[in-house]
Amino acid sequence: MTRVNALQHCARSPMDGPAGMEQPLASCGADSSPLQPVVFSTDLVEPSRRLDLWQSKYESFNIITPMGEADPSFSGRNVIWSFGALALSRNTAPGVSIERSARQVRRDSIDHWVVRVARTGASRYRSASACFVTSPGVPALFSLGEPSESDRTNADWLSLYIPRDAFPELSVGLAALGAGVLETPGAALLADYLLLLERRLSAMTPEQVPVLATATRSMIAACLLTGIAPKAVSPVDKATAQIERIRQVIRQNIGRATLDPQKICRLAGVSRSVLYRLFEPHGGVAHYIQGQRLHMAHAMLSERGCRLSVGEIGERVGFFDASTFSRVFRREFGYTPGEARSAGQQGLRAAGAETMHSTSFGLDFGGLLRRLGAGDRRGAAVPPA
Repeated sequence: MTRVNALQHCARSPMDGPAGMEQPLASCGADSSPLQPVVFSTDLVEPSRRLDLWQSKYESFNIITPMGEADPSFSGRNVIWSFGALALSRNTAPGVSIERSARQVRRDSIDHWVVRVARTGASRYRSASACFVTSPGVPALFSLGEPSESDRTNADWLSLYIPRDAFPELSVGLAALGAGVLETPGAALLADYLLLLERRLSAMTPEQVPVLATATRSMIAACLLTGIAPKAVSPVDKATAQIERIRQVIRQNIGRATLDPQKICRLAGVSRSVLYRLFEPHGGVAHYIQGQRLHMAHAMLSERGCRLSVGEIGERVGFFDASTFSRVFRREFGYTPGEARSAGQQGLRAAGAETMHSTSFGLDFGGLLRRLGAGDRRGAAVPPA
């Protein structure tokens, strides 16, 4: 059985045979077999269709345009390993220009931090907060939470995705660093660590994931945040400090029926106008809260050992009406909570229908990033009050 989520359609249904299958990010329950990545690849597709299919996997997240005349034999491959709430991807592709628009940022609410290091090739990055050029072996930091443009030569690069909500203390420190080429004393060491990590992941097992995630988290802090004075972490960027505090309030109260803007403002110490302004890029505070609830629910439903009923899981994350929970869950993921539970009990991932975050060829890159970190956030759910 192939372990490749090939970007192919050819003359058959995308779900016919192994080519339409999608590998889970990691196994559920105890498992001594090696971790399996999600792989997006054009290798098995006829050359004339490769670029279109590659673009389709990213279109909900960003817009990809070939640099110059499109190569008729375009070849792209992205291997994504998930461990804990983190993900490491290795992406190889021809030269392209990439745009992540303000509309896409608002729609998908993906705002992870990214540490990227090129193995080969160079790139330019431009956003409202930064403009920089990268070269092989030199890591760079940027956020997916702001519109940006970039272009790359034929390149082979690694990207470490760090969800803000899963790592609030790292997020505040990374915000203090700001987007750009990383020149801290430990930056080169972190780049070497990521290169080593990518080589070792194929031999790791799910049981080793907690150790791996903890080690990577510690490496980020030690290599990038050591020496950052406390005064430079939160007051330098008041908005960053406020939004991280608000997110913490939401995580701590996600299962409470009383979680509303008034309560958030009171607990976080901000005004309504500030709250609405900070979450406008995420589609509004209500949209953000619902997204957090859905992804926590999905993580719990996918846990093989979870003994809670679908209704109990919905209530744990703030959905107190079963029909509403089922409806919004299906709209988000393309399948019902019950189908997610059934797949989770078998150690599988439910196969979704086409939604905003998944194409007819399976889960797309934006959908994968939205799910990242949900497993680690499920513990934030509390009983309703």
